[in-house]
Amino acid sequence: MIADSGKNIFDIVLVHKLDRFSRDRYDSAIYKSKLKKNRVSVASVLERIDDSPESVIMESMLEGMAEYYSKNLSREVMKGMKENALQGKHTGGTPPLGYDLDAENHLVINEHEAEAIIAIFQMYGEGLGYSEIISWLNSHGYTTKRGTPFLKTSLVTILANEKYAGVYVYNQAVPKKLKNPAYSGKKKPEEEIIRVPGACPAIISHELFDKVQKRKQRNRERMGSFYSKELYLVSGKVICGICGRIYQGNLRYSGQSHTRYAAYRCETHKAQCGNKEMNKDYLDAYIIELLRNKVFNKRSLKKHIDALNRYISKFNAEYDEHYETIKAEYDELTESLANITAAIERGVITDSLIKRAEDLESQRTALLIQMTNMHQFNPLDYADYEYLLEDFRTLPHNSEKYRALIQQFILRINVYPYRMETVLNLGFGITDTLTETIEIRRGDLYAKFKEEPKCLNEKRDDT
Repeated sequence: MIADSGKNIFDIVLVHKLDRFSRDRYDSAIYKSKLKKNRVSVASVLERIDDSPESVIMESMLEGMAEYYSKNLSREVMKGMKENALQGKHTGGTPPLGYDLDAENHLVINEHEAEAIIAIFQMYGEGLGYSEIISWLNSHGYTTKRGTPFLKTSLVTILANEKYAGVYVYNQAVPKKLKNPAYSGKKKPEEEIIRVPGACPAIISHELFDKVQKRKQRNRERMGSFYSKELYLVSGKVICGICGRIYQGNLRYSGQSHTRYAAYRCETHKAQCGNKEMNKDYLDAYIIELLRNKVFNKRSLKKHIDALNRYISKFNAEYDEHYETIKAEYDELTESLANITAAIERGVITDSLIKRAEDLESQRTALLIQMTNMHQFNPLDYADYEYLLEDFRTLPHNSEKYRALIQQFILRINVYPYRMETVLNLGFGITDTLTETIEIRRGDLYAKFKEEPKCLNEKRDDT
């Protein structure tokens, strides 16, 4: 509306009451000033304001009261939410995976979902990676709270949630700094973190939760993002094409001007391998651009979901055939057991007959377990994954969440002395068979970004 006011297509902004225009005196003054420059006035239906001195005072009072009402309401709402949090009550939104809500909004354990939570923490604590955990979860029929297959970002959130250890945590996000130069960096009282041990039922032990947090910390240190204060976007995914080892982040400063140089470097000694390092800024910028063109746009995302749905359809068709084969064998064993039971009821009891019955029952139980663990995938809906485009667009590029988003679509990056292969993972956690390989010469990559790479270390307003 403010932008359109400069096009001379209207000359008045009509509101029911002035608080419908703004409840912030600063915003009201700024936007009214912009409208006035464009010869557009603001008029209220219920409050007759003109250009008289009395109207100026009245308008100021009305706007002040509106701002007071808004901020006071916000404070009261926050007080109510803090009180609910202190009582261990859910404060809104969908409860975390593993929990449901009772009649009083307390978290209660969802036994089926809790199995997935326990498996995630145990497998990560034992050293398994995200891809292995996601593959196991999806193959065993577990889904997110929204009923969609797990992605890497799902695990990042789960592994950081202290509620699973029985500690109710509320308002943990760090508040944004105010634009007030007098802001000290301290949190306002309304934004204090609330932690209430034992306020929600624990799904895992404190020992397991602490073990997972220690492993996450070790991984951050090992990847170089801890000591170098650099975020290496594709750490763990860059593989040396000569010796097969993982490239590690390396940061150094050279010359009298202490010029910064960040790179991915093979951890094998140069004398033994000889492969060249990769400029970190160029590689990260290239991966962002590649994924923007190949994944994070409506056309590409719809294409990949359609391809995955074709895979799911084929998998489900083969599943039916495989399931029916096992089911027929299960039914045959059931019939054989029924015949043995009938013979025993007639008084025909021998050691061999009983042994045979035990063997058949053991085989039948194994088949039953196999059938129970088998499952089909539901087709994916584009609408359930459209949020990925918004995350890619809005998440700060130097954040862990952004790195997790990027890495779930990178299977590996093979680096050779004069070229590089990027293998995209387009299976959305359901399969690793849907991939696409893009190759680029090292010289072309460096030429592409040599002027001013859009790296992760440039200053951004949203970081």
